[in-house]
Amino acid sequence: MSSKLKKTVSNNKVNSTQSLKAGIMKIMQYAASVYVIALLCGLPLYMERKYLNMGDAKYHFFQYVSIAMLGFLIVFAAQLVYINTKDNVYNKQMLKTLSATDWCVLAFAVISVLSCIFAHYKRYAIFGYSGWNMGLISQLIFVLIFFFIARFYKWNDKIMYAAIAVGGFVFLIAVLQRFDIDILNLYSNRHENGEYVRLDDIYIEKFVSTLGQTSWYSSYAVLILPFGMYTYISAKSKKQGILSALFLILGAASLCTVNSDSAYIAIFLIFLVFFWFALNKNESMLRFLEIVLLFIGTFRIIGLLQNLFPERMVHLISGEEKLTRFINHSPIVLFLFVMILIIYLFIRWRMSEEGIMGTTFDISRVAFLGDVAVWAFVVAVWLVLLLMIMVTKHTLPEWLSRFYDIGFLNFDESWGNYRGFNWRMAVRAFSEAGLKDKLIGVGPDSFAWSMDAYCKEEVAEFWHGLQLACAHNEWLNMLITEGILGAVAYLGIFITAARRLGAKASENKLAIPCLAAILAYISYNFFCYQTCLCTPYIFMIIGIGEGLLRNKDI
Repeated sequence: MSSKLKKTVSNNKVNSTQSLKAGIMKIMQYAASVYVIALLCGLPLYMERKYLNMGDAKYHFFQYVSIAMLGFLIVFAAQLVYINTKDNVYNKQMLKTLSATDWCVLAFAVISVLSCIFAHYKRYAIFGYSGWNMGLISQLIFVLIFFFIARFYKWNDKIMYAAIAVGGFVFLIAVLQRFDIDILNLYSNRHENGEYVRLDDIYIEKFVSTLGQTSWYSSYAVLILPFGMYTYISAKSKKQGILSALFLILGAASLCTVNSDSAYIAIFLIFLVFFWFALNKNESMLRFLEIVLLFIGTFRIIGLLQNLFPERMVHLISGEEKLTRFINHSPIVLFLFVMILIIYLFIRWRMSEEGIMGTTFDISRVAFLGDVAVWAFVVAVWLVLLLMIMVTKHTLPEWLSRFYDIGFLNFDESWGNYRGFNWRMAVRAFSEAGLKDKLIGVGPDSFAWSMDAYCKEEVAEFWHGLQLACAHNEWLNMLITEGILGAVAYLGIFITAARRLGAKASENKLAIPCLAAILAYISYNFFCYQTCLCTPYIFMIIGIGEGLLRNKDI
């Protein structure tokens, strides 16, 4: 065979291989989009037996769809790997392009597997505790979600709009339910005789919309809201602006009616992120202030409706949260609304008066206010922690004695709906654990085993024989279940992603809602835990952010 013919054959093989790779990439991009649509639009609405098995129903959908779609993606990914096995240059470049977040995710996957292999109770470690289902299977699905979304998902605005539309419907159902308007009849179950029986008040208080528990609902809400805010700020048309504003109004209305104090911390951090980047452009700041006014105005309107129609309000056995009542009814919040409105009108006036006053208005001149706001938040957190320590130990000076009357500053066993006790048990279990359990944990989602091993009698007495399956603090929970190494790798995923997205946000505005969602998840789940209604979404969001950082056209 002549050298010319050999060269032709070689070129044909290269072209054929490149075409095959391109075809596989398109298939995987399409499959990744279908999976994202399924999770964002299907999972929030899927139900089986209403609130009787809402948590299990959500997990069934998440598990089966994930195994099917990710299994499909794995098959084609294996083909790509096989095609590239002979390409040593490609393999070396692939290792070099792994980011800090990639390495943290890989480390977390390895430690999760090791933790499961050496777990004390394999059923919990593999499948997870009943009702939570966050064992090794779920952890590895989260890992796969991140890598496939980061490498193969091509961003589509229409998918985001669809997700926001579904979120708006979920929010609407929640608001109506809190005013005793149950249009989906979720608070009633069909009895054997064919009649519908209304749930007891204790269940009505704890379950809301198509998501189930209020804590699960809020964890979903704080992750989807940043993208609604992004859509509003970047709206190109009046219609888009109105629809995204309606979504934000429904979100705000639902958050101030579902009785979840933890959500307010997450919302504050979301606003802090958007405020920081809004200081770069006049129009962005105006849109941001409009969002703030929408939220506060919605809070006040909900408070007014609660006063006008008290008979329509769902009875809350535990009572309305003090923070919620303050936001909905306090004159201080009304004063804040007026002050922000004045600032908003002033900025609009200054922008319209450019040239007349001899200077051009530019909000970026006060960009330092972003640093001020962040440091003010940090200082406030430390002051609250200091106050909690002094209140709990009764060491306040006389002139600060009034702080003893503020319940959440007193960290005892009943603090935060008994999170005080749960956290104390978690710390005790970790301190008494052996070296192996300290390093790689007792096994994924095996918190209940650690309670039985180290705190069984005290937990049984406090919870009247019930089993404590979760610390209600994801980071503390991770420390117990996957040890120091697993907790560091897991937290590293969020920290590295947030840091890198923060640096990218000035170049690509889509990084802003991704960053806001990550910080919201970190803060909210300081008081909550992994679920199939929030953790898949945050790994998806981090994957989207990773795609941005890899300069991929999404």
